[in-house]
Amino acid sequence: MRSTSGVPLTRLGFDVGGTKILGVATSDGGAAARTLREATPAGADKLVDTLVAMAHELAPATGQVTIGVGMAGFISTAGVVTVSPNLVGVDGATIGADLSAKLGVPVSFDNEVNCAARWELQYGAAQRIRHGVMVAVGTGIGGAFMVDGEVLRGANGLAGEPGHMIVEAGGRVCLCGRQGCWEMYASGSALNRLAVERLGPGVTGPDVTAAVRAGDAGAQAVLNEFSHWLALGISNLCVLTDPDMVVIGGGISEDWDLLAEPVDEHLGDMLIGRTSESRPAVVRSEAGELSAALGAALGGAAGDSAALGKPSQLA
Repeated sequence: MRSTSGVPLTRLGFDVGGTKILGVATSDGGAAARTLREATPAGADKLVDTLVAMAHELAPATGQVTIGVGMAGFISTAGVVTVSPNLVGVDGATIGADLSAKLGVPVSFDNEVNCAARWELQYGAAQRIRHGVMVAVGTGIGGAFMVDGEVLRGANGLAGEPGHMIVEAGGRVCLCGRQGCWEMYASGSALNRLAVERLGPGVTGPDVTAAVRAGDAGAQAVLNEFSHWLALGISNLCVLTDPDMVVIGGGISEDWDLLAEPVDEHLGDMLIGRTSESRPAVVRSEAGELSAALGAALGGAAGDSAALGKPSQLA
């Protein structure tokens, strides 16, 4: 890939989640040429320093780069982290602007699932649809609404946070401070908690999926219960938006082959006014857990490299 000046160009994208940061250097066609993974540190300053180090490691020794960052949480159109319940010490921070100042390169900054949805629209499962929903299930649950081929940002840039819609009044206390949020029942963290409650201390979500693959009936019962909660939230989104497709991303998408059938069965019971033919397809992201980082590398709009700013060399 080359910039308009003919200098080699690398697009870097970062997905900042509650437990890990995924970084990618992209090749032509939106694929990852190189990937990097680091634990998410606590605090905005340490987070920016980690991103600086990752950018230097991913960037080539010569040539120019563009950088995009997608982050879990409510990210305003002004680039402010208004609240990010699953990260520590970042509320009110301007991560994109701070990273840009340290690297000397313009940085596009948005919610990570908005980024993932842009990648799906341009290169992935959503290329041929008009209306869709992206649900990323990881430490928490993020989302994005695709309307006429664009990602809906809302009046303040805060649209698409279904993880904090209430699915059980007076239920579990969420890190956001409210009770009964969807991500308390259908996120990766929720599966870990459910595994302990149903199968005993020390059992994790990955233990459950591994046991299901080995034919364990108790683990299958846990996954079926988890699938119910996942389907409940998806059904609410479908009632509100009537999408053609629901794209599942995040870490849980790596085990979508185990979840697809029970989620579809629960959706069939929950969705009203729809036949099996008119229900939206619920599919795995074609980039899996890398979709947000790849989408961040695209910038603030699908395929709009101008949104990333002028390519530059790292400081």
